[in-house]
Amino acid sequence: MAHFTSFTGIGRSLQPDLPSHRIAVAGMALSAAGYAAFAVATEREPADALIAGIVVFIAWAVGRELDPDRPNVAAWSMPIAFAASVFDLPSALASAVTLIGIRLIAGTIGAAVTRIDVVAFALLGFAAGSTPELWIVALTMSIWLWTAPEVGRLKYVALVSLIAGVGVAVYVSEPQDVVITQEAYVLAAVAGVVMMLAMRPRSVISPTDARTGPIHEGRVDLARKAAGAFVMWAAVMGGVAGFWMVSPVLAGLVATAFAKWFSRGA
Repeated sequence: MAHFTSFTGIGRSLQPDLPSHRIAVAGMALSAAGYAAFAVATEREPADALIAGIVVFIAWAVGRELDPDRPNVAAWSMPIAFAASVFDLPSALASAVTLIGIRLIAGTIGAAVTRIDVVAFALLGFAAGSTPELWIVALTMSIWLWTAPEVGRLKYVALVSLIAGVGVAVYVSEPQDVVITQEAYVLAAVAGVVMMLAMRPRSVISPTDARTGPIHEGRVDLARKAAGAFVMWAAVMGGVAGFWMVSPVLAGLVATAFAKWFSRGA
């Protein structure tokens, strides 16, 4: 793991020797196959099965960030995300960008930003800047780059790269008219309730990927709050469609809230 963090401070590796990681891969494959069968039966687009598999995996990854000590939380996130995908297929790109934002806040990696990450921040900024539902994620990444102790010597380079990506995206994107209905506000409120139920982990003992020490309990709590804020912002800015666009984040948050109230020490 420490070797992997020498290449990136924002990405995490998969370890086939860990049962929880094998479950993640198997769940992604089963979700893709299940969605393909569902798509054929309901005359939807079978090619969307790949997106369904990806977003279910992203939900697993969100659960891993929000509760680093309990792999079962990440596993519980997967069926919730699959059910949401069947209802309304989310955006794999938006969900992935949001996942990175949550990961940075949680501090689960604990490694410095690398040159590869500088390029990644430009791409992440462009993806977030082109979608108003993700502007809050871009802002969060900017704050992390400015304040987080693990960022390292490339802090300002990465920050400029992120801001440049956002600026280009805002400049070239065409604003779309979005109707925010009462249902969107209700969904935002639901996300807020789930966020409150998931807040304040009782303890965190897992080490960072870089083995720089234990993951900070306060940062995990902040990541849970951010996950809820991201979903709420998506609903307020993008309406019902915006809410479901990042449903894998909600899935991870729901699983975390469940563990908070029904698992010892969560």
